[in-house]
Amino acid sequence: MRSVLVLLVCAAVGACTVEAAQPALLPPQLIQSVSIDGRALPLAALRSVLATRPGLTLDAARLEQDRLALGAELAARGHLAATVEPASVIYGPAGGAFVTFQVTKGPVFKLRSVTVIGANERDAGVVTLSAGDDAIADRIERARHALDETLLRRGKASRVTVATRADLAAGVVDVELTSVSLRPSH
Repeated sequence: MRSVLVLLVCAAVGACTVEAAQPALLPPQLIQSVSIDGRALPLAALRSVLATRPGLTLDAARLEQDRLALGAELAARGHLAATVEPASVIYGPAGGAFVTFQVTKGPVFKLRSVTVIGANERDAGVVTLSAGDDAIADRIERARHALDETLLRRGKASRVTVATRADLAAGVVDVELTSVSLRPSH
């Protein structure tokens, strides 16, 4: 009865505002900016792998996915010892989220050895990798593909696989390209 009386008085005076009795729900945190901090980084390439973008709702799972994607992009560029810290999120006075990934790319690893197994010397000649080259995933994949295509053109039904072993302490990678025959052995 008392609440009805208060409402009637407020309505008559017009000086009261009535708020709902529901708890206030916090709006989802919208991302205002995403930055990648570190020295001499390939920023355009790193930004291209991010799923987190300004205007989206902050999502912890997406931030972790982005952290892993940044590390994978750097590793593909030969920075196998790169570290990407978990995202740092700072909230602005209006509630917006400012996301920062701290990245240390480390040195570019070099190839220590390149071995071709299951192909003769003539076929293996298409592999243009050698010790001392940068250990870039795309170059290694192109070498695998070139050997695979060469063997196919020469009528050798095979599949070429790549195995890599990184020596983190020495900053080098050993590459092994192996041609496996697809024809059943007799």
